[in-house]
Amino acid sequence: MNPATFRQLDRVELDCLKGRLSHDGYAIVPQFLDPAGCDQVLASLQELHARQDFGDNDFTGTRTKRVFNLFAKTRVLDALLVEPNLLDLVHHMLGPGARLSIASTMEIHAGETAQALHQDDAYFPERPHPALVVNTIWALTDFTKENGGTCLVPGSHRQAGPVDPAARSVAAEMPRGSVLLWDGAVWHGGGPNMTETSRFGLSLNYCRGWIRQQENQYLSLDPAMVLGLPEDVQKLLGYDICEFLGWADGRHPMRAIIPEVRKRVYAGMRKRRS
Repeated sequence: MNPATFRQLDRVELDCLKGRLSHDGYAIVPQFLDPAGCDQVLASLQELHARQDFGDNDFTGTRTKRVFNLFAKTRVLDALLVEPNLLDLVHHMLGPGARLSIASTMEIHAGETAQALHQDDAYFPERPHPALVVNTIWALTDFTKENGGTCLVPGSHRQAGPVDPAARSVAAEMPRGSVLLWDGAVWHGGGPNMTETSRFGLSLNYCRGWIRQQENQYLSLDPAMVLGLPEDVQKLLGYDICEFLGWADGRHPMRAIIPEVRKRVYAGMRKRRS
């Protein structure tokens, strides 16, 4: 990434964005990444999407392509992840110990239907609660109501129960280069794409730093040894999923450490780099 890629935010704008995040649960930073930066990121991610299949259910989208584990596959996102103004907004919600939770893409193609409204921190039982997850979507193409711009229910992060099915949602309409941030407790979902072109978003989601195991079992244990452990031991070590937490490149973590699977994954990565 070129160094002068991001629009700088002054203190007044940052304070305004923080106020919207607290009150509405979401905020948009308009035209944050310049057109050249959008082109560079989009071109890199489209290479990954060229080999990606559509989803196979209504939630992930039968006309939506998603790629996971992005930081293992490209270096084009590094500057976006650590951009100081964006991190200022994330730390305002999560504190200084925030960590990347997931990095993925979502390309909503023509004919996709609306995704069901949901919360990305649905696994936390007590509500309302302080922000535990902050999600971002970088608009690498224009987001409109017609092409599947993310729909959000304003203020829904402050309520104890689920939203009424008839609750009014707002489509996040923003030009390419903009960034949408929202509290993971906000009810939201991808909108339907009623146009002939696709809508391409990059999702970099953050969580509080303490939402993790105290000891990093994944680096501490030899994957070859993990394969030979009893299944209940594997699960307690963290090689399992809970709700939608714990995936490895879109697969169950045990499938990700099976030698044949690892060999195919890394062979593909080397091929893309060559």
